[in-house]
Amino acid sequence: MPHPESTRLVTGVVQDTTGAPVADATVYLAGGPEPYPDIAVLSAADGSFALSVRSDGVYLVQCRTSDGRFAETSVTAHGADPARLLLRVPRV
Repeated sequence: MPHPESTRLVTGVVQDTTGAPVADATVYLAGGPEPYPDIAVLSAADGSFALSVRSDGVYLVQCRTSDGRFAETSVTAHGADPARLLLRVPRV
């Protein structure tokens, strides 16, 4: 079992193509350097979200809105600083 100090944070924002925040999008890990839990978080009113990962590496992060819009991107988690990313979904 990993120690808490080995946890890395992946943070980001879900926006539409105009830059407007997208709230309540389901954000989840779809790939990574190790097995990861099948968990998801919802983006906040400002589009922000945070996921925890256990090791350094490249992670594929995906999101889906309640109306079916989808986005994905990869991000590299490394060390203590949060890995930051932007998920941009098509505009309604």
